[in-house]
Amino acid sequence: MAWGVVNKGLRWLWVVVAGALLCGCGAEKPTEVRAVLVPVDTIHLQEPDTLFLGEFLTVTATLNPFRLYVPDRRLHRIVVFDSLGRPLQVIGRPGFDEPGTLRRPSYVLVHGDRLYIQETQGRFAIFHRTGRFIGYRRLPEGYGSTGRGALHSLDTAHLVVGSVAYAEPCASWFEPACEETRAFSIIDTAFQRVTGRFGVFPALYQEKVFAGRWTMLDVLPKRGLAAVVYQLSREVHFYRVSPEGGILLQRVAIAHPQWRQITEAMPPTLSPAEMKEIALQVSGMSGVYFVSDTLVVAHFRNLRPGYYVGEGIDLMQVDSYGVVVSVTGSWQQPVEFPGPVLGRDAAYRLYVLLSDEPDRRLIGRFRVAVRP
Repeated sequence: MAWGVVNKGLRWLWVVVAGALLCGCGAEKPTEVRAVLVPVDTIHLQEPDTLFLGEFLTVTATLNPFRLYVPDRRLHRIVVFDSLGRPLQVIGRPGFDEPGTLRRPSYVLVHGDRLYIQETQGRFAIFHRTGRFIGYRRLPEGYGSTGRGALHSLDTAHLVVGSVAYAEPCASWFEPACEETRAFSIIDTAFQRVTGRFGVFPALYQEKVFAGRWTMLDVLPKRGLAAVVYQLSREVHFYRVSPEGGILLQRVAIAHPQWRQITEAMPPTLSPAEMKEIALQVSGMSGVYFVSDTLVVAHFRNLRPGYYVGEGIDLMQVDSYGVVVSVTGSWQQPVEFPGPVLGRDAAYRLYVLLSDEPDRRLIGRFRVAVRP
């Protein structure tokens, strides 16, 4: 990633704000600054007759040159767009057993010249950026992957992935988590060895059973920082991470008037209809994103009744909310979002879905500015 890439006009403002947030001193107190979402531009994804998109929940953007990787869960492929929204490349095809096929890809990690594609059933497909298929990987024996978008680079030789270790206490989804239950693994890029574990489940998950225990995180490799959220908890956790594991630095409970806390257990024994009924009544974290070296956005959503459409979902049938949080936990503020947040790039710009209408799909690029 290109670290420290922020708007030059805001560079000194970030320094002043970061100093206020980190030490609580100076002329500007943390409560006297505000965060605003600033539009940068809009990308219209062009869809020729033979290349309509089906359904996607995330995007991955790389810079210099700009490429937007869109994992199409419904049509089982990755479509790559340029900055003008023109399709440049299709990676993968429907299937599961044949080399180069994909099954419901949900997330793309660009690590060097390789693409690590998170699929269904705990499998990861690896391609070269040119589209050449390299192989399939799974976590080492005794581990299983969890989470959507819980796959990030730590350094050139290690990745961080949301995962369960079956040998840990309370690893089963059929029981509450324990203090010793971890949520993330650090693995080598060959998926041969787990070098460390971290991620303590919030008290909510230790009190009741919740199916899935979905986790999400973002990582700043050069600072060795990770921000972690859990789907049904309003807490944001900050970690110092290394190949050997992670040290918890802060737990921050976000405050937002639209957060709807779950109160009943959600065991895996519930039917899909029962799961959906509960999901429509509670808030769910859908991502956490660094928007500077010292700030993150915790993004959550409340589903509308029209969210579930047949076998799929309608991403525009959600109310999207966010809270900007300092890594020290000393300051936070709600921020408005016009749609679901799909990802961020190395320049700390957020990618927000503005329209999901076929052939009129619009993705807005935004930055978070902090002002006195």
